[in-house]
Amino acid sequence: MKNTSLRTAGSLVAASVLALGLAGCAESSGSSGAGNGGGESVPVGADQETYVDALADMDPVTLQMQSTAPQGAATGRRFEDYAAAVEEWSGGKISFEIAYANAIAPVPEVDDALVDGRLDVGSVIAALEPSKFPVNNALWDLSFIGSQEPVEGLLQWHGAMIQTAVESDAVQQEFEENGLHALLPTFGSGSYFWDCVEPATTEDDFAGRTVASQSRIQNLQAEALGMSPSTISYAEMFESLERGVVDCAASSMTTSSLGGFIPAAPYFSYAPDEGMAAPGGTFAISLATWEQLPLAAQQLLQDRMDVVLQANFEATWENIDAGLTAIADADGEVVQLDPAAQEVIAGVNDAALEEVRGDNPELADALVAAEDAWAEQVEGLGIEGVDVDYTGYQDWYANGTPDLTAYFEQLQDVLSSQRPS
Repeated sequence: MKNTSLRTAGSLVAASVLALGLAGCAESSGSSGAGNGGGESVPVGADQETYVDALADMDPVTLQMQSTAPQGAATGRRFEDYAAAVEEWSGGKISFEIAYANAIAPVPEVDDALVDGRLDVGSVIAALEPSKFPVNNALWDLSFIGSQEPVEGLLQWHGAMIQTAVESDAVQQEFEENGLHALLPTFGSGSYFWDCVEPATTEDDFAGRTVASQSRIQNLQAEALGMSPSTISYAEMFESLERGVVDCAASSMTTSSLGGFIPAAPYFSYAPDEGMAAPGGTFAISLATWEQLPLAAQQLLQDRMDVVLQANFEATWENIDAGLTAIADADGEVVQLDPAAQEVIAGVNDAALEEVRGDNPELADALVAAEDAWAEQVEGLGIEGVDVDYTGYQDWYANGTPDLTAYFEQLQDVLSSQRPS
């Protein structure tokens, strides 16, 4: 299933065709070609033994990494699992010191911390700094793409967004100009919903309500439905919903579940093919740190992005399951917007696409094409129940996380284009 507004545009296209140096490291990288990625190269798809052998002469290095979550939390697994995998595959030559729950730098300052040496690796949210990352923000403005269902939507969204970002010279150059190397340019935690105190599926239901929103495009979508957007931090969300400061929140199931505000607002509505803009992150490393590492170390850091994504998917699906349980416990529900309200969202999305196309036509058209391509690829994976909706989700989830080997093989083909060599 594909986003209606981008599918239309896709037909037109077819017709025309995350102190400098190693200040954040405990030790400097070493003799196996340190500096600008020198040294032995490891082929794509190499096994652990090959990497251990290639890095045998490397001086040990400890990278400072910041997790967005407390130690052991589901959403922090992408950092913890990644650190463990890289340390194992490097034969202990690369290790990480993890600062949990944004202990070193608050979210809007992670990019600065990567540049000034407080951090080596962290999660950057480019959407918080549109003046520094205008091209990335254009891409995030279109993050409403694809199916909004919990399994196929998550896989399709990551494939299309990652491919578009990796293949865009402008996106990659923007990270480098800001002192970053994007190991994984885009990742998210699932579709966004209108999460409300009272049920809402029609324009009349939404009219006059106040909503806590998270992005410019979400503001436009809310206003089109007759709501008034308001900026409220996640720390204040539960009290704001419970006391009626806002009537709704634009939120993913992950955020609502972890934030604990589902009991205050248990009514979730969405459009299955017309998404809401979904702010996400970039898994980034300091460019200065990156350039000082041996080539094989760079390749290893890049190649294990599959671990980050696997942990991200598992955490998202776990949080959706927990969210649906909390919704049921609060006598809430997950429902689709009525057709007219879906058309309102589609109109905003169409306009956003044309706005981006006006300034960044190559970026917009590349995302349209990638959306269609990844819809087909995900459908062809053969994952049982990949098209499940939220009504049947918990039965699907009870069967365990699917084998995503084929998916990561396809994604590796995309990521290999930014793999150092």
